[in-house]
Amino acid sequence: MKLFFSLLAVNVRRAVFSPRFLLSACGVTLVMFLTGLGLLSNAHDVIYLCGLSSGSENLMLIVGILPLFPFATTFATEWEERATAFWMIRTGIWNYAVSKVLVSALSGFLTTAVGIILFVLIALTRFPLFTKVSTGDAYSVLLDAGKPVQYLCYYIAHISLSSVLFAVAAVWISTYIPNKYAAVAGPLVLYFVAHRFTATLNIPQYLKVGTIVGWVYGIGTPQKTLLLKLGVVAVLCLLMGYGAVRRIRRRVFRD
Repeated sequence: MKLFFSLLAVNVRRAVFSPRFLLSACGVTLVMFLTGLGLLSNAHDVIYLCGLSSGSENLMLIVGILPLFPFATTFATEWEERATAFWMIRTGIWNYAVSKVLVSALSGFLTTAVGIILFVLIALTRFPLFTKVSTGDAYSVLLDAGKPVQYLCYYIAHISLSSVLFAVAAVWISTYIPNKYAAVAGPLVLYFVAHRFTATLNIPQYLKVGTIVGWVYGIGTPQKTLLLKLGVVAVLCLLMGYGAVRRIRRRVFRD
């Protein structure tokens, strides 16, 4: 177990304290600003601008592409470079595989969260944080209660959890197709296929992929809403993570 946590710490440093993480987080910020340029004249506060800038037009860039670059593609890269043996001999296959999944999930979450936080901090130099309620999502009751900072925390966590899904999906897909380009494109293809499929099913709205990734589905309080998103994401990531670990073991023993 000590070896596993040591490997986890090494991978976290590789993922978070790296130029790729900084560039990806800044990329999220840049995408939001480019989207919000045409909205500046009508914007009355940062929360309004943040909601529009992270909307559906650029959602896939913010949660589904940029958060994959810090770490989620590393298994594919290491396999292509035949570097996986170096790590597995020293740490074990299970430790190596599980740490890949966990750190990919963490780096995906942090990339999006840090990018949005940077956007908010820069926008604060020109706009107030909050002046009036301009959103009707499940977290807006916090704005009604005069808690804009708490609203932002919930909102950022909600969006960033979508990046966790894409990051773990990238690792899972790369165990089947160990190519870094497939690791980036694969989750997007999977999302659009699953989105079309679940949209036609007679299932609860919160289980449809479009809702899981891009919408805020309210079930009462902000706490319950975020816990629902966390629970659905956790279950899906556990399934994909388990599949990724098994595939890595099979691939190693086969090859």
